[in-house]
Amino acid sequence: MIQANTIIGGRYRVTRPLGGGGMKLVYLAEDLRLASRPCALAEMVDSFTSPDMQKQAVAAFQREADMLAQLSNEHIPRVFDRFSAENRHYLVMEYIDGITLEQKLKDNGGNLGESEVIDIALQVLDTLEYLHNLEPPVIYRDLKPSNVMLMPSGLVKLIDFGIARLFQPLSNATMIGTQGYAPPEQYRGKVESRSDLYALGATMHHALSGRDPALEPPFSFPPLKSLCPGVTPSLADLVDQALKYDVVLRMADANEFRQRLFAIKNGTPISPAPIRSHNSTGPGAERPQMNLPLSGRQFKQQAASPSAPTMLSDAIDTQCPRCGRQIPVDSNFCSFCAQDVTGRLQALESAPPDAQTIFLDEPSEPMTFPEHDYRSRRRKRHPARTLLFIIGGAFVLGYYIFRPLVPPDTDTSPFPPPDSGPSAPDASEPAPTEPRMVALRRALNDQGYQSVHFKLQGDTIILWGTVPTEADRIMVQTQVFLVAHIFSLEDHLQVRDAFAEP
Repeated sequence: MIQANTIIGGRYRVTRPLGGGGMKLVYLAEDLRLASRPCALAEMVDSFTSPDMQKQAVAAFQREADMLAQLSNEHIPRVFDRFSAENRHYLVMEYIDGITLEQKLKDNGGNLGESEVIDIALQVLDTLEYLHNLEPPVIYRDLKPSNVMLMPSGLVKLIDFGIARLFQPLSNATMIGTQGYAPPEQYRGKVESRSDLYALGATMHHALSGRDPALEPPFSFPPLKSLCPGVTPSLADLVDQALKYDVVLRMADANEFRQRLFAIKNGTPISPAPIRSHNSTGPGAERPQMNLPLSGRQFKQQAASPSAPTMLSDAIDTQCPRCGRQIPVDSNFCSFCAQDVTGRLQALESAPPDAQTIFLDEPSEPMTFPEHDYRSRRRKRHPARTLLFIIGGAFVLGYYIFRPLVPPDTDTSPFPPPDSGPSAPDASEPAPTEPRMVALRRALNDQGYQSVHFKLQGDTIILWGTVPTEADRIMVQTQVFLVAHIFSLEDHLQVRDAFAEP
């Protein structure tokens, strides 16, 4: 940390720290060449050991700083200067005298009144409309309460365009966005202007309801009306639409969002434009989402610090261990099935020194990681895991040795023979009598899986029926393990996903 009265770059005298964390700290400083004008001095430190990677990062820093300096909008702090010294890089910006929306929420018990939230959102939308209409468009990517600055005059400014990410090493190098506020497509590195509208919807949902999405499962926003019965219905509908899982189901752009919000403020709401979805099965059809959180699991976590990003761009992908789809390598959660993949990220960050190097400017092909070599080294460091595998193997071996033998001519299939009708005895699910089976039936019904059938055969649960997606198949299997405590599973479920990608 820079001490007070230290002069940086022969021109800027540091007064006091303003905030930040990780790779970036921001200080209040005085410009000694311009009548001690106050300014915000952002210091970023790189830790690259490779001269080539450091050179690339510095060049990217200069490009983005120059781009920010060309922005001209009253809601965006002006950039005055940029310079580097050794492995430290500085951005000199307009000093904003005010507090963040995050601090405002804390001071007001967690939420704000409807009119105040609308006034803030309208100014944010003016800024987003300006950014999105540039050539090429600028996507903000990290809209959240800690990046919205409120000045005493009532003016709102967006701060922190994420330039510090350029100096974060390896897997953090291109991290953008914040969990809870970032939309599903941003986890896959496919951002567009409506991604910023989702983040604004999440920020408004938080400010109106007091429910912090960073502490909840991803993409799990209850309808605003259910949390705030007194909110204007048209405002609740607008926020809910901004938070649609599918991009095509949100409003078209910041201008439509702003016009509808302005009409709500004036008491003359306008009808939303019709939504046309290329991947819907009918008018207004919506992509099915996961039922979150999982039954039996309490999902709560510490909120990320204001400067902590959570996900990579599409330059580096990996496979979700649950559903098998491609997601950014340092995602905290899979955007398809909501699987917690933080363990995978921790493993990659602790990879051995000879792990594959990631370059900032080569986003051509998805990169794979040396899974086999890495896992073999991890097994050597954790003998407890080896012991666990031995115990598990002994359990499985004992199960197959001592289980009752089934005569070879016995048909154990849960499905009827081809020539039997739907009323055949083995085509229907037996009425559960054992407490575990009764609890499992109740849990599946509560989750909306009435089309899933099961029966207990020995120590094995046999599943059949239909589910809409592969993610739902995993959900059903999880319910079997958590509720029925059955670890031997025979799965005959059929997936009928009208929204599946080809």
